[in-house]
Amino acid sequence: MNFIHSIKFRFTIVYLLVLAVLLTALSAGVYFYLSRSLYQNLDHSLELRSTQLVSLPTILETIRQGEFQEELGEIVVLYFYSGNQSVEWSPPGISIALSQEFISHVLAGRSSFATIEAAEGEKLRLLAVAVDLGAPTGGPDAPPSLPPAALVIARSTNQIDQALAGLLRTLIIAVPLALAVAAGGGIFLAGRALKPVDKIAQTAQEIEENDLSRRINVNTKDELGRLAATLNAMIGRLDKAFQRQKQFTSDASHELRTPLAVIEAESTLALQKERPANDYRQSLETISQEATQMSSLIEQLLTLARADAGKEQWNFTKVNLGKLITNLSADAEVLCHEKGLSFQLGQTQDLVVKGDEARLRGLFMNLLDNAIRYTPAPGTISVSIRREGQMAVAAVKDTGIGIPAEDIPFIFERFYRVDKSRSRAEGGTGLGLAICKHIAETHGGKIEVESQVGAGSTFSVWLPLQSP
Repeated sequence: MNFIHSIKFRFTIVYLLVLAVLLTALSAGVYFYLSRSLYQNLDHSLELRSTQLVSLPTILETIRQGEFQEELGEIVVLYFYSGNQSVEWSPPGISIALSQEFISHVLAGRSSFATIEAAEGEKLRLLAVAVDLGAPTGGPDAPPSLPPAALVIARSTNQIDQALAGLLRTLIIAVPLALAVAAGGGIFLAGRALKPVDKIAQTAQEIEENDLSRRINVNTKDELGRLAATLNAMIGRLDKAFQRQKQFTSDASHELRTPLAVIEAESTLALQKERPANDYRQSLETISQEATQMSSLIEQLLTLARADAGKEQWNFTKVNLGKLITNLSADAEVLCHEKGLSFQLGQTQDLVVKGDEARLRGLFMNLLDNAIRYTPAPGTISVSIRREGQMAVAAVKDTGIGIPAEDIPFIFERFYRVDKSRSRAEGGTGLGLAICKHIAETHGGKIEVESQVGAGSTFSVWLPLQSP
């Protein structure tokens, strides 16, 4: 796979973008914080120096006379107006050009900071404060009177500018270098973190439809571990579904092969030579029975196929389960009488459920048919219905042959028979209980069985009651 289109590349790009924004913001913050701190310290030192000079009249007099010795890197200048012209007293060879507006602002009693560029291109940071020089001492160059003056103290910003320039150069080199190192580390870490994904993809590609027994081996407890566990669970469900499909196809083929073989044998035998009418009638009856059996099997197969595909049509209405069981009891009693069994209608209640009446009728009729089929005469079939909490429980009980304990967990599986030879002889297909379970679960309920060999079985159907 192209690296540019990989998640690893996208993760690294996003990581670098976030890191670049953070480093740029941090660098800008450091630069501007240091710049502000250095200039604030310079301004503070200028304020202290101005306070020192203004508080000592002798120093001001020395400045006025041009005999003041400045500190290293310091410039001290006096400005005042003589008539309409500003007069500057400064050290020889030094001149600071300030506007008359600025000088007037200072002479009005408002101290001011300013940053200017000297004649040599050097930047100066200055503070101007108003001072009172007092009476003149006389002299050839001194004016006859001295109005209020502006004391200007200036210092070069070269050291600050050099420090900030050095910091800027360092940041310009360090930030890209850090991003380059982070890019390499990000690619390495992303590769290590996403290595299980490649393993998952490789294993998934090797898993085929005819071999779903393999699983993804990712022994981590993070998100990738949970992903692998989820995929393994999904593969397990697919494996079970394919196995059920294979078993279903095999069982269906077997069930259809038997009646077709009987029909083919009977028809071939009947056509071999002339036979009496009774023999033909017997052959046709056998063929008719097998065709009916096969038709019933195909109908049940279609029902389960529609259920698996989710294409069943259900008509949910309010169903009085008590009345439904009572109506079915009349038919069940007739069937029991034909086989020499006794039928009992136990306790019933008018319990209303929301369901498909036709499907519920088929569910209970199937249970009654199984009970009659596997109960030898003289036996008893009983039906009852009761309420437990918010559930209606309908029970079909018989005194038949019962179900072995080891077969009960599988009794609702498709084509499962406890006694295959006996079920075949009785006309069973092994799909009835699977359909009953599907109908009960579709109605939000369940079906359970309690059985003992030789003592009979009780099938209980739990259905949720209709809310008022």
